[in-house]
Amino acid sequence: MNQSPITFSTELKTKIVLELLHGKPNLIEIAIKYGTTAENLSMWKQQFLANTSQIFETQRSKKALKRRVEKYVKENKKLTFMVEKVMTERDVVCRTLQSLSIAHNRRLMNSRSHTLEIRKQREIIALDYLLIS
Repeated sequence: MNQSPITFSTELKTKIVLELLHGKPNLIEIAIKYGTTAENLSMWKQQFLANTSQIFETQRSKKALKRRVEKYVKENKKLTFMVEKVMTERDVVCRTLQSLSIAHNRRLMNSRSHTLEIRKQREIIALDYLLIS
């Protein structure tokens, strides 16, 4: 009668390898105790030792990721504050511009000549543009 091979969970393999690393009992006794072969135990031990550094790398990468997230959250708050400030300023300017009348624009023009100073032209154009949009 064929028996299906025994499957060991990662938790059990870890427990067995840690027991093996303690050195008591020896490799053969542990293999008999858990119903596996010495070759399997040696392979598990090699895999375990080869991958133990990942435990510490994972911890370091988690810390680095946490620092990056904290940095981005702080930057996001700063940018949100700046956007809210600019939006408030924009609203104030829009309300001010809406309260200005055409008469105000006419006062900007020099009635004695048909030419306008460049500064005044810019001021009128800016006002008209903002009122339209």
